[in-house]
Amino acid sequence: MSIKLNVINLEKSEYTGGKSSLCPGCGHDQISKVIIQAAWENGIPPEGIAKMSGIGCSSKTPAYFLGKSHGFNTVHGRMPSVTTGAAMANKNLLYIGVSGDGDTASIGIGQFVHAIRRNL
Repeated sequence: MSIKLNVINLEKSEYTGGKSSLCPGCGHDQISKVIIQAAWENGIPPEGIAKMSGIGCSSKTPAYFLGKSHGFNTVHGRMPSVTTGAAMANKNLLYIGVSGDGDTASIGIGQFVHAIRRNL
């Protein structure tokens, strides 16, 4: 049985992270699976990605995918602004932001609206 490799000769297992401790059926786990699949299929090296999150359940999510990539937990509701600053400082990374309902639609709604305005 041969192990399937992507275009940069990495196994899909190279894109996984830690075991999830989120509630069964949580949408964050499905999002993690899709991110793993997309990064692997597109041959994006894990170390070329920075995962950004706020707090709450979404802050745990980046630990469950792309274990060899960079990660940063921001303060509540400020993930879009911190990610924008990081992207301006290091344009060599691909940034992925993970945010939950409270982080996005409650305290972070202003940040979210301005991220849309900046076409991020």
